This record gives sequence, structure tokens and C-alpha cells, in this order.
Amino acid sequence: MKKLTLIMLFSAFSFISNLYAQTNSLAKTTWKVETVRKDGSAVFSKMKTIKFPSEEPQFHYLQFDGDKEYHTGNACFGMLGTYSIQENNQIEISEGTADMSSDCKEPETFIGTYYYKIDKDRLELIPVKN
Repeated sequence: MKKLTLIMLFSAFSFISNLYAQTNSLAKTTWKVETVRKDGSAVFSKMKTIKFPSEEPQFHYLQFDGDKEYHTGNACFGMLGTYSIQENNQIEISEGTADMSSDCKEPETFIGTYYYKIDKDRLELIPVKN
């Protein structure tokens, strides 16, 4: 009976994990910031995964982990925070902890709620207006 219960729990966990992975199209993706518009929207191009902390990218990036954490920054600024996927292709990005060199100009950070659109290797974030 214990073995059957354990198998059922494992199956349920696998099902939920797979369901989340299917609905979170941003999980385990890395994006290079291409354009940030005056209205706060941004366009990104897909990049290979950055391996933190051993790699320090020289470009402005936004990377989503599978466990609802994200990294953003550039060569002299880094931030680690959390994100959540919501209905209607919306993402809420929360402010996190940051580290910055003294001679660094802080890059654009993407804090707030956005509509997101993925088209092949292109991501667009559009701020949700309240």
C-alpha cells in the first residue's frame, strides 16, 4: 500500500511539473536585450543559457530559470529576482537583489507586469497599463 501511494504521489508531481513546463514557455530561456522603447516595451533575441556564476555575459540579458527565478544585467550589474506567469500571456517580474560595480551605469531592469509574446527567437515585453 505504501509503495502504491508513493507511486501515485510521484505520478501526480510529474504531471504537475510537466503541466507547468508546458505552460511556462519562458522557463529556462535566455534573452539578449535588443531594444528598449520609451513606453517601457522591449524586444529581445534568444541566446544560449548563461551558467552563473562562472560566466559573466558582456551583453544586456534577461534569463528565466525553471524555478520562477530570473537573472538580468550586463558585465557590471547583476540582479536576481522572481517572476510568475499569469493568464493571458502576462508575466509579473519582481524586483530582486542586485550587485553593481562602482563605475557601472545601471541597465534597464524589467520590473512590473508585462504582456509577453514569443515569435521563434524573438521575445517582446509590453507593459500592462493599469
